[in-house]
Amino acid sequence: MSEEKVIYGNISSVRSSLIEYMKTFIGGVYSPGSLVPSEVTDMMTESTCETNKETAVFLDRRNRVAAIAIGDDRSVPLPELEGRRSESRLSGIRCLHTHPNGTVRPSEIDIRSLRSMRYDAMTVIGVDVSRRAVTGISVSVLKRDRSGALTDVQTKDAVPLRKAYLLDSIFNEILETDKAAPGAHAASYENSKDRERAILVGVTLNENAVGTSEEQLTELKELADTAGAETAAYFTQRRKMPDPGTYIGSGLAKEISLKRQELDADLIIFDDELSASQIRNLENITGARVIDRTALILDIFAAHAVSREGRLQVELAQLKYRLPRLMGQGTSMSRLGGGIGTRGPGETQLETDRRHIRRRINYLEAQLREVKERRSVLRKERKRKLLPVVSVVGYTNAGKSTLVNALCNSDVLVEDKLFATLDTSVRRLVTPESRDFLLIDTVGFIRKLPHDLVEAFKSTLEEAATADLILHVADVSNPDVEECIDTVEKILSEIGAGEKPAYLVLNKTDKGARSISPDIRRRYGKVFSASALTGEGLDALREGIVQYFVRADRSFECILPYDKASLVSYLHDNGSVDAEEYCEDGIYVSGRIPHEFYAAVKKYEK
Repeated sequence: MSEEKVIYGNISSVRSSLIEYMKTFIGGVYSPGSLVPSEVTDMMTESTCETNKETAVFLDRRNRVAAIAIGDDRSVPLPELEGRRSESRLSGIRCLHTHPNGTVRPSEIDIRSLRSMRYDAMTVIGVDVSRRAVTGISVSVLKRDRSGALTDVQTKDAVPLRKAYLLDSIFNEILETDKAAPGAHAASYENSKDRERAILVGVTLNENAVGTSEEQLTELKELADTAGAETAAYFTQRRKMPDPGTYIGSGLAKEISLKRQELDADLIIFDDELSASQIRNLENITGARVIDRTALILDIFAAHAVSREGRLQVELAQLKYRLPRLMGQGTSMSRLGGGIGTRGPGETQLETDRRHIRRRINYLEAQLREVKERRSVLRKERKRKLLPVVSVVGYTNAGKSTLVNALCNSDVLVEDKLFATLDTSVRRLVTPESRDFLLIDTVGFIRKLPHDLVEAFKSTLEEAATADLILHVADVSNPDVEECIDTVEKILSEIGAGEKPAYLVLNKTDKGARSISPDIRRRYGKVFSASALTGEGLDALREGIVQYFVRADRSFECILPYDKASLVSYLHDNGSVDAEEYCEDGIYVSGRIPHEFYAAVKKYEK
């Protein structure tokens, strides 16, 4: 029987549905690799705003929620958690807690608790209850003094909520502090990194498929690495159709169970989407936590979402994924079910969870409708200013952000990870011809992209559907580059951008290039080879972008009266001027200009 979930502290005055909602977090793993998981922060903020009390969450290094407590700065309970290590080591547990008065600095009590409990970190989340907003986040960690004892405290500069990802590097400091413990050995330190060990499982429904287990699950391994898991083993199976009970059949499930015990793995990741019953059956057989590809991708999105819009979209997709997968103890425990002895008021925890999730989904959808309206207003404003828009799309980790940075001399976040970019970035590209373009960096695509995620990110993906030109960036060094191109094209068609004018950019030529079939090349107006890292081919790409819009421009050759000299600046600002000469009868100007600007100089044409 599973351990009862308890919220510590004085909860007598706290709404029961809020308590039940908070209990759903206990035992869950949230955004591995993130020091301050966004889903946990949202829950804590909601609790603090409603109760006006501190909310504390205790997480292990795998980001599993070990306990939750409610109190104030003098009475918030600090439960004695299992797994604490020797006095010379950190506990392996960190404390996240809120300050309802909005302050971000740790109190004396916070620092005393950090020292006495030897927490990995004490994180303060300032909450402005009146505005229901986070004012900032600070982190305090223990450092060793000259004798090696854990007595010194270092408090990092506070960061805003949208930049919480900047705190993730503190994990490395925590591990270094543990490594420096008296008597600690490198080997034991390497084993204490607390990465979940995962077994990857894939099912091939094509009996003629070739390749080893590792080759077929390469992308799933990259996803697992990005989420913070260490791959311990691979299993693949060829089937005509998935097994309805366990997806892979009970035989292979038992084999995986034995392997899991042998390797001390604690997580099994499937490359396909599983039903709630399949997950439950597999967990019963293997004795380990089971997740599918969709849950893994949603977890990565949750870790990387920075903006309010991105967080809303990810949470909506997560809740829509979880709703049909909530598992209870069956209808026999439901007081809402029919039959003698079951009638009367009340509902099961399962039904309470479902009701809360549906309310939250309705709220998020309303918030995203507002986001969609704001994006629509911004697009209309760009259209009014007649700024050409180029949308940069492509498979995840194809180098889109690096390309945008190289073309625009900008600072979009770049990481060699899947889904490093989730929040749409808009940058201005200024060409030598003084023509301005807007480049929009979008979220990366991937095969088997969860449907709920596409739905949730529709307001963001519409940027591609409404752009004047699409730059499809592909990693030409990837052995599966053509499959990646096909995946992106399929998703573009799903969001209504399949017929948009598009150029193909074969990026990462510095890592080696693979040939692209003539059939794919014919589907694009132009194909460019480039390396965003070295700059190779970028001049030709810039020129290609300019020429695309210039083709739609109108040539002009006119003599402007000197009392209309202001039109010269107008032509420079809105078109490209090839020649300009001051003559007796006026100012001779020739060049090209978009049709919508031509009317101002039409009557002065030669």
